[in-house]
Amino acid sequence: MWRVFPTGSIQEVMAVAGDGVFPAWAVRVRAERKTLGWDVHTTARRLRAAAGDAGRDLPDHESLVRTIRRWESGVIAMLSERYRLLFSRAMGIPEAILFAPERTLSPYDGTTDNGGRSPEHHEGAGDPTNRRDALKVGLATAMGRVLGDAAEEAMEFTRRAGQTAVGRATLDHLEVAVTDIVGGFHRRSPADVFAVARAYRQRVDQLIRSPHTLKEGRELFVYAGWLSETLAWLAYELSNPVAARAYAIDSFEYADQAGHDELYAWAANVTASISMNARRPDLAISAARRGMTKTPADHVLTLRLSVQAARAHAHLGQRAECESLLHSAEEIYGRLPARAAGRFGIDMGALAAGHTMTDYPAAAYISLGDFEKARQRAEAAVATHESKPIEIRSPSREAIARIDLGIALAGLGSPDEAITMASQALESPRIVERVHSRAAYLDEVLTARYPGMKDVEEFHQRRLTLAT
Repeated sequence: MWRVFPTGSIQEVMAVAGDGVFPAWAVRVRAERKTLGWDVHTTARRLRAAAGDAGRDLPDHESLVRTIRRWESGVIAMLSERYRLLFSRAMGIPEAILFAPERTLSPYDGTTDNGGRSPEHHEGAGDPTNRRDALKVGLATAMGRVLGDAAEEAMEFTRRAGQTAVGRATLDHLEVAVTDIVGGFHRRSPADVFAVARAYRQRVDQLIRSPHTLKEGRELFVYAGWLSETLAWLAYELSNPVAARAYAIDSFEYADQAGHDELYAWAANVTASISMNARRPDLAISAARRGMTKTPADHVLTLRLSVQAARAHAHLGQRAECESLLHSAEEIYGRLPARAAGRFGIDMGALAAGHTMTDYPAAAYISLGDFEKARQRAEAAVATHESKPIEIRSPSREAIARIDLGIALAGLGSPDEAITMASQALESPRIVERVHSRAAYLDEVLTARYPGMKDVEEFHQRRLTLAT
């Protein structure tokens, strides 16, 4: 049977059993844990959590449970300082209040440890005002100690907020390195860039797990997302779709955590391309739509994601949806400035988007079987690539544009011109998986439409040799 005695703001709960005397703190601790809805096992776990890393030095769980039961039975006069602090942290009650030096309680009807005399013989017991005043003085003294520590505690909070193992110099270095990786990977060997980008991605992960400020943490998350977006492209170009998708998902996650809409849209863009290569146009449409929720209506990324979705609809034979998206993209393109600075040296203007408005539509019309429109778009794509300075051209994208033009020409009955164009593409200094994939598609078209043709057979053999 439990009896409840009011003591200010804390209720003391005690067991009526035996003739022993209970320390007030033991009764109070037991009352508080029951108010919190904790059993003894939960209390043991809370104490260990309050100890943090030092919790490894506490007794094992069952031993700690037995010890808590002994404490609550009043077998000792007071806990050690360490356990008083742990109970205070776990229960959220200042130590000075939870373990205030008060009278001990007997398991009988309100008697105290004053030699068995009744309460009215206790000094001051006959005057409730004295008892209340004494309680107020005790609480005021305890709260004074708590408030006296508060300023120092607040200063420590401020100091920790500025603690970092990162620093401005490290972030500046990352800016330079990631700019170089993200801005130029289309013109370098994907295997070489992958090794460098992966090493930096691992280093950023280490920095994220080290002490840093909140602002630094967001910057690190953004760098992590950009590196994973680039690694997704590189893994895709190195014919590893599993790694490509894993890095794309990672980029999505870090962009979302950092609240970086542009990065999120780039992650959607690479995911759409990976999905198309995996012959999952439904997933490509879903990814493009996700990305468009994060970009303004008249943004180059909205344009890019629109043509990605258009290409996917074309693959599904949905011409109306495809052309509607292409029309929207053309309207956006017409409103873009010639050049617009983006992060890591990425041009977000109309000049940079020019190939997007020709490369992807050419592929879309090939999927729809409209080879005349595909030829027009592919010729414009090749011309766009050739017009750029050599130092900013993307050899792999230019090769794909030439192969798509070859596919359109083959479909229009010009196999010789198709092979000439494709042969130029296979001389590219950067033959990646996407180039091999489009060349294989052209090979299938030529073989099916022009069986037994000598030039077709020679192109077939050359493509197989390059693919091995």
